[in-house]
Amino acid sequence: MTSEINTLNKAGYELTADEFDNMQSKHPYIGEKLILDLVNGVGVVAKDLNDSSKSKEKGFSRIWDGLSGSSKKRQNLINENFIEGLNATSQWLQDHDRHFSRIDIRMKNVADELYNTQDEILKFYGQFKEVDFRVEMLESFKKNAEQRFDKIEDRLTREEAYTHISKEVAKLGNLGLPLEFEIFTIIDNLSSGKAGLYHTLETDIKEKNEFLNHIKHEIKNRLLTMQLKEHLNYKTLYSEIKKLEPIEQKAIAFIGSQYSSYSKNNSLYEISDIIKIISTSMSYSEMENKIKNSSHISTFMTLDNYIDEATTELLTL
Repeated sequence: MTSEINTLNKAGYELTADEFDNMQSKHPYIGEKLILDLVNGVGVVAKDLNDSSKSKEKGFSRIWDGLSGSSKKRQNLINENFIEGLNATSQWLQDHDRHFSRIDIRMKNVADELYNTQDEILKFYGQFKEVDFRVEMLESFKKNAEQRFDKIEDRLTREEAYTHISKEVAKLGNLGLPLEFEIFTIIDNLSSGKAGLYHTLETDIKEKNEFLNHIKHEIKNRLLTMQLKEHLNYKTLYSEIKKLEPIEQKAIAFIGSQYSSYSKNNSLYEISDIIKIISTSMSYSEMENKIKNSSHISTFMTLDNYIDEATTELLTL
């Protein structure tokens, strides 16, 4: 079992080596995405606990807090989430010279946000020795993230980004997924890797647009013209995803949900919402109702439009 799986399992994910390898065969950045989710979760938990505790600092709330044991419960939550989260992610960053991807930028942004709020967190939770000495790991985490980010531009080239596109598009038709989900998976791999990183760091608008158009062209060129004119059939897609292995269903649902959260409910983004709805709905009627209640989702989208929107959406989120 790899140290990456160890890190994830320490954080509460229950993955076997076979399950993890199966996911990574189609989604090579799934481990990093899960760790990013863990890091982000540390920040969310810390903020929620801090806000909750501040509201109970005075009067009856504080008295009830002590009598009910809520204060102790929050301390346990900190020990469980804040410490273990920082511990696991810091160790992961220290032990591995990972490939550089767009995930690194998101990881660094979350690390910066956590670091900037550490004084506020420590001020309230300084009474807990477990938190006090462990927060040193936050500095280590931030430093590692910055060092890795500083090296990105030295290793990233335009040629590497275009080569990444060719390698991913070549997988189309060989992933064993419904076509729409294969396209989404390939574009996600591009977005999370060197192609997405190149697009993010490129400052020339013309080059950025040409880069996106190249991705769209390569994917469409791989498909038959007749397929591009077909409309998405949500009922068929729902039926097809339910035939996949449970771990693959979870992987697609996780990735779709993560992109959907990045969009912050922006109505311009519909592809990640479509993937999230189809992959997380427990029944066809539930999926149908969610789509009907999402006015930004087109019910007559062609595969051609789907490729255009998915490429633009996933690489610019």
